[in-house]
Amino acid sequence: MALVTWDPSYSVKVKRCDQEHQKLFDLMNALHEAMRMGKGRKLMQQIVAELSNYTNTHFGAEEALMEQCKYPALPGHRLEHQRFVKQVADFQHDLDAGTGGNSVAVLEFLKDWLVKHIKKLDQSYSAHLNAHGIN
Repeated sequence: MALVTWDPSYSVKVKRCDQEHQKLFDLMNALHEAMRMGKGRKLMQQIVAELSNYTNTHFGAEEALMEQCKYPALPGHRLEHQRFVKQVADFQHDLDAGTGGNSVAVLEFLKDWLVKHIKKLDQSYSAHLNAHGIN
């Protein structure tokens, strides 16, 4: 059972971004399922590493679209991305050092960040990008 299910209310009306956001949901739901099956700690390092790699790809692509359209709120948006990347890097560092591994904390962070970020900040760029022909 998924922790969060993608629905149209999450759409930013930019196909590529929506697809990439769905992948982030998939990673979060994979962690949730692993925890539910008692495998959270075992799979967490793999999922956090994949999340780290994927967010760098996604954020770069999203920011490039915003740059292309001269989105005026890009600096603040980029800062939010950097904060997320740092938090995920901190989780990864803790896992690598054997001092972390709290899958509940990682899951709560992901859920909170994704829902708030997509529904507020990401949806705020939707009209601007669409107006510049990016759908």
